[in-house]
Amino acid sequence: MKRTPVNFKARLLPLVLAGIAPVAAWAAPSSTSPYVTDPQSTWVHDATSDGIANVNMVLCIMHSLRPEAMVNKGPYVALVDKSKCDSSSQASTSNSTAGASGATSAPDYMNAVVNVTRASNSDPMVGTVWMSMTDHGMQFEIYVHLTATQSPSEAPPYGTFRVDYISKLPNGSTGFNGFIDAAGADVTYFETGQFASDTALAMTATSTTAGSGSLKQGAKTFNFAYDGSEVNYPAGAFRRYDGTADVCFDRSEAAAEKSVWRYGTYKASDGSRLDQAHPGFPVTVSYNGNSYYGYAGYWGINFQGLDLNALADGPVSGATVKDQRPGNTTTYNLSKVSGKLTKWTRNQQTLADMDGVPFFAWADLTGVTSDTANVTGSENWEMHWDNTQGQFVVTGKQTCGGSGCVVTTLNNPATVNSGTFSTVPLSGWSDAFGGNIDIPATSAAHAGTDNLYYYSQSQVVPGSTGAPSALYCVNNCPTATSINNFVNSGAASPYDANTADQWDGSGTTSITYSFDSGGLKQSSTPMVVTDTNVLNNEFQFGVSTGRLFDSALPTSSCPNGGNVCEPSNPAVYYTWQTGADQWTQSMWLTRTSDGSLVSFDPPQDITYTVPSGSAYGTWAGKTIHLQFDGFGNLGGIPGHCVSGVDNSPTDCANANARYVPAFALPDGATMTLSGSGTSLIVKALDAELRLKQVSCLNTNLPQPTTNVTLPTVADVHDPSSSADSDYIGTKPTVTDPPKVISGVIQ
Repeated sequence: MKRTPVNFKARLLPLVLAGIAPVAAWAAPSSTSPYVTDPQSTWVHDATSDGIANVNMVLCIMHSLRPEAMVNKGPYVALVDKSKCDSSSQASTSNSTAGASGATSAPDYMNAVVNVTRASNSDPMVGTVWMSMTDHGMQFEIYVHLTATQSPSEAPPYGTFRVDYISKLPNGSTGFNGFIDAAGADVTYFETGQFASDTALAMTATSTTAGSGSLKQGAKTFNFAYDGSEVNYPAGAFRRYDGTADVCFDRSEAAAEKSVWRYGTYKASDGSRLDQAHPGFPVTVSYNGNSYYGYAGYWGINFQGLDLNALADGPVSGATVKDQRPGNTTTYNLSKVSGKLTKWTRNQQTLADMDGVPFFAWADLTGVTSDTANVTGSENWEMHWDNTQGQFVVTGKQTCGGSGCVVTTLNNPATVNSGTFSTVPLSGWSDAFGGNIDIPATSAAHAGTDNLYYYSQSQVVPGSTGAPSALYCVNNCPTATSINNFVNSGAASPYDANTADQWDGSGTTSITYSFDSGGLKQSSTPMVVTDTNVLNNEFQFGVSTGRLFDSALPTSSCPNGGNVCEPSNPAVYYTWQTGADQWTQSMWLTRTSDGSLVSFDPPQDITYTVPSGSAYGTWAGKTIHLQFDGFGNLGGIPGHCVSGVDNSPTDCANANARYVPAFALPDGATMTLSGSGTSLIVKALDAELRLKQVSCLNTNLPQPTTNVTLPTVADVHDPSSSADSDYIGTKPTVTDPPKVISGVIQ
């Protein structure tokens, strides 16, 4: 008997189901090229989206396993990129100097063993999943039981399926436990546990364009309704009420603001996918009798389920890494150091090229601005160069704390007095120029023809050819003593007290380090911190040094009378970062056959002029620098903050602010890779729409005040327990390479 698989399709809830039209295809080099055929996903973000983020993540993961394509084919290994399914890794709730780049991070693969069966067309598809996941340094084993009998369609809009899941930590405690149950027009969801937000959802769709429901997260409950039958809004309206705020939105895509979180990059000549010459690739490591799947690339190597901090620095004895690309049998040796050295190489433009482009810089503006009352003191100021006025303009200031960094916008921008930075170099950070910038001191007030330096980055493998052997530091310099006090004695900072505040790169003290195959050292002590108990607040993402230099530092003509200082306008400098996560550590591969180092391409620079038009706001017509980091990873788009309540622009310091890309590149945008001269075109692969708020008086939707009956903890199952009816049994042993990677069947 032919068995028709059930398409267990990921459906984002509840707003995508409210009838947002799919993005249409457009003209391209070839109708069969990936530029045309690669699928696009668009979802709607709303205040309720935070509550159902885990629903969408679970559905996205299940879809990426491709169970409907592997029915009755036996157990198989699948790799799922967690960063592609985790919305919390895309839009931050606060501003950051790293910005919202509009690109995903390096792949973060969860590995799963999946077995999907179906006895006949009249029987449900049954799936069992054993998955390993590492998140914030913690190891989770996840057990999933799913059944599906009908795919999503016009009727029933949600299909008929149920997913029960539970995660377990190594000590046996439960991380999160929940379920999603779709029964045609009805969907219920519940999740609880020490790493869950205790969320319950119940919703009913009367059609693909109308429905209602309730969502409870913690102590807050939202009631919502949506309907496509609106006189004033042809695409329909959405109404949300939490007992206080009653908010309505136009469901029209044309009126919504769009952010793109992942772009596809294609050759302009033929529409084929454009990747780097030496991109990252999936790998597996055998260690201590276990196998772990992961991904090796420029930003590091991540093995889901393997505790990196349990590995001693140096060559990892007993670890064998295998290439998981189809048809590739290469094996590698693995080495590790609990820190990462980045090399920054200078590029040159002029201040006029940065006209109106925001940057952040630490500076003392006491008494040197047009607003001496509000713009004063040493802060991390948000500024830009106004080429018409020939002045720097201050627009806000950034403050950082335990929940990240936020920018408070000034009510009235202030100009900086001419000549303020003529004798002292100005260093800062600009998303639009790819990161760190330097504006050198001049003998007179700055002009648009003055030099501006920005820096491209590359990773330095410890002990590699050409790596520096000695490095020198003036600002934010850890020492053997300061790190010991930070880790073991409760000190608030890991930095040497004499260098912690030498922000201008000049002072009385400097620190000298060595750098070899063991990483950065001071007095033979490695400069590493991996203890998550002390890595919190401003150090939650690791400890980073100030700028490091590979030659002795100047001791004369230093700013502010310093005895030692950083060189002015360095052609090259370095930074060292250490922490508990893979992106703050160095892991590298050498080929077993000849010991040669496996190299990966660093991000490539793209100079891009933003199109004109109101959709691009203040960025229209400005030149920015994007970073190409392989197919699906195009970053560098500057950001701004919007309200999580009504989607309107807001100050990043406000509650519920979300930091999102300031604009979206249009599908079909053309650009050129610097250096290679390769022409490429882009299109959105994963995009977010934020609906336009409208007056509730203009809608036909009544205020949704009735709470729907919500599911409770009594409705959950434990697929890891033999006493539960959804018990999935013992994980099968599978030695074959992955059959599915990021939803693509290999």
